[in-house]
Amino acid sequence: MTSTDLLLAVSISLLTGLICAFITLRVARCSVRWAAILSPVSVILAMAAGLLVGMKLMLIETGMVALLILAAVTPAALLIGIFLSIRSQDIISKTTAELEVEKRRREVEEGRRELITWLSHDLRTPLAGIKAMGEALEDGVASDPQLYYRNIITQADRTTAMVNDLMAMASLRSGTKKIQTEAVTLADLVSDLISQLTPLAESRLVKLSGVTHACCSDVIGDPGLLTRALQNIIVNAIQYTAPETSVKVVLECVDNQLHIRVSDHCAGLSKEDLARMFEAGWRGDAARTPGSATGSGLGLPIVRTVVEAHGGKVWAENSPHGCNIQIALPTTHLH
Repeated sequence: MTSTDLLLAVSISLLTGLICAFITLRVARCSVRWAAILSPVSVILAMAAGLLVGMKLMLIETGMVALLILAAVTPAALLIGIFLSIRSQDIISKTTAELEVEKRRREVEEGRRELITWLSHDLRTPLAGIKAMGEALEDGVASDPQLYYRNIITQADRTTAMVNDLMAMASLRSGTKKIQTEAVTLADLVSDLISQLTPLAESRLVKLSGVTHACCSDVIGDPGLLTRALQNIIVNAIQYTAPETSVKVVLECVDNQLHIRVSDHCAGLSKEDLARMFEAGWRGDAARTPGSATGSGLGLPIVRTVVEAHGGKVWAENSPHGCNIQIALPTTHLH
């Protein structure tokens, strides 16, 4: 066998290997598992091509020995490929899961730090006010003691509400709060909330109303949590809508889901505010609602947490006169 013949056999083997490698890389884009199986087989095919060409050039009539060797080696190559495929898939799955857990851990940690920073800042204000009014009462320099007492109670209630909201959201996100699974009729729930919140709306010169377009408004979930979520949305709408306007709650069925839409007349929000409405600590511009009370900044994040725990979604959008906050809940099961 001349050097030219040897070079030709090597070239054929190399060309076959390159073609197999190209095919393997193309397959790898779709499936790493199949690529791992093809890799050792590609090596066998490249060796076989070179061997067969070499034998022809050496004028060896029969290739039985070579074929027997290839027949013995190919199953071993396939087994190695299958083993590598399974092993690589396990490693990829494990690595992906670990990266996802680490990403989630970092997000939770970052959110926790931001929430603690925001909460510590906001708690400082009412606590400082309570301390100042208490000292003024103790020193006998309060101009109107009864007003100071009322303000202390108001600030204490606000602080308690903030802490309660924080604990509720923390327990939901951590999974420590058990979610009940029972039939809940949203039409009755909305009707009860409208009756309960009408005095609050009237005190702010707001007309609160509701309408149901769904023939069946039953969902499976936690009645207490769903009540709290809807109450937070309706109260938020009452607080931010303009006086002498209305807040309307509409319940309807859309694509096998129950949609609850709460519409107000707050004059709308910017795209940035719409995107941040459900972030912990976010509060709308109080200037657009003169005299509105400052909330804890946790009401809407609690809404999102409750809705997502029930397999639904919540979003906000501008309307011609204000904002619409919508909740979509599945009608069959709880996730």
